This record gives sequence, structure tokens and C-alpha cells, in this order.
Amino acid sequence: MTYLLVFALAGCGAVEAVQNSKAFELLGLAPDDPCVVTKREGRRLAGSYLRQPAADDGSDLFFVTGQTSRKSLPRNLVFYDQTLRRIRPQEDGTLDGARRSVATPIAGLGAKGQLPAAYTMRYRAEGIDYDGPVVVGQSPTGFEIPTTGRVVYAGQVQLTLTTSPTDTAPVTTVKMAAFTADIGYGSQQAQFTVDASAAGLPFEGVQWTRLGLCGTRVTSSGQGQVFFTQKDGGRQIPFQTGRAVTPIRALLESSQFASADPGGAPDSFGGTFIIAGDAGTLSGVFIATQPEREENTDPL
Repeated sequence: MTYLLVFALAGCGAVEAVQNSKAFELLGLAPDDPCVVTKREGRRLAGSYLRQPAADDGSDLFFVTGQTSRKSLPRNLVFYDQTLRRIRPQEDGTLDGARRSVATPIAGLGAKGQLPAAYTMRYRAEGIDYDGPVVVGQSPTGFEIPTTGRVVYAGQVQLTLTTSPTDTAPVTTVKMAAFTADIGYGSQQAQFTVDASAAGLPFEGVQWTRLGLCGTRVTSSGQGQVFFTQKDGGRQIPFQTGRAVTPIRALLESSQFASADPGGAPDSFGGTFIIAGDAGTLSGVFIATQPEREENTDPL
């Protein structure tokens, strides 16, 4: 089996190191949001957005900030190229705002009318219409993030698989699955696992290891190793095409969200990801509203 090149860089400088390397160009990894912990602190909105132009198949994945309304729902959202203001909840649960923005809740992810929440977000910037999944919630302060031990979050993920056969039109399948995120605070690494065994997809799950921690975030930042898992326990490079090195674009951006108890450790987690190759694309949006367990203190 041919294995995907692995980056084992540590610390916030990993982003620049990867982006300046030749391997970065070979794998086609998009620039990731740099790790600047200070601007993430405070009980503002935090999250991630998988933005897709309505007119083509491109996509961007980036960190999101913002502020909440008195109803504890998004009031504005700050993307890297645009700030969407005056976002207001409607009776059907959607959010309407400036720049033709509309956020529609994603069923099965999070509690209705509460943060953290997952939406399909549509808006316009410089005459271009965009959409895609966004996850937002209240960001913890830096001192609320543990420095030792581990926590495992368990929740639901919406998967969107688009395959690109050579002789037919692309086929898109949307399914719900389960996921776990094992976060090691001492090691500053995390593992993300999807169990898609009941989803009827051409793989049993997804395993993503060596993700990095950056303050409240859990992010790929050009690091990590991602595989599709099979029924026989084997692991396969996503969308493998037989090349000596299968080029894929694999990015994950996620956040831990603040507890309702001031000073308490984060009690929810969510984000988005994309894995794209020649033969297809798998994207996901996920939320876990309670840690599965917190007693595991073994190193990750």
C-alpha cells in the first residue's frame, strides 16, 4: 500500500513550515489559519466554515469568529473576507443577515435554538454566492483549557460524499454517522474517528491522527495522517487512484466550546472538514454537546 506523506511538525510554526515546503505543493494542501492563541480568547463566537462557491466545485476551510445576540444566537460572523452583521433568528429557526446571508440549521446536529449550532450558511461577497456548513459556539478563555490529561467527545457528523466516475456525472450522497474526538492536552495532539458502518458508504469509517491543538482549536494545519477504514480492518488512502503518491487535500478545523459554568472546562466540540482527491470528495460537519468521558489521563 502507498502511504500518504505525514507531517509531524509541532507548535504553531508548523503552518508556515508546511506551506513553504515542496511537499505542500505536491499534496495540494490549502493554506490553513495560523495559530494565534491570543485572538481566540474570550467568550466570543468561534467555529469553522467550509465555504463553497455556488458556481464551481472549489472550497475553502477557515476559522470563524463573531458575537452573540441577547438570545445567545449569532449576531454577526466574521469570515476572512467578509463580516456578516445584523443576523436575526426567524420563526422557522433560520438566521437572516446582511449580504444576502441565510443560515439554515442542520438537522441532527446540536440542540435546536442553542449554541453550539451547525448551519448551512449562504452569503454573497464581491458578487459571488457562497454556501456550505458552518459550526459556531461560545469560545472558552485560554485558562479554561486543561494543560494535562485527555478528554473524548462523542457526537454526530453529517457526511457528504461526492464521487467522480470517469464515464458518468458526479454522484453525491449525504449520510449521518457517529464520531469521536480524542484530545490529549498534555501531548497537544488529537485523533478524530468517524464510524460510518451503518451509513451504507463504500468505507467503514475515517481515521485522522496527529491533529494539533492551538488554544481552543483542534486543527490539521498541514499535519496528520488520514485514512478510510474498511470492514476487514484495513486502512486505505482516501480516493486512491494508483499514483505513486496519491494527491489529496485534507483539512480539518474545529473548536472546543465553553461550558455553561464560568471557569469550567469546555463541554462541547464541533467543526468541519474536507478530504478531496481525483476520484471524489468527502466533507463533514460535526458537533458533540457533552464529553463522553474525562477520566482518561493516559498520554495520547
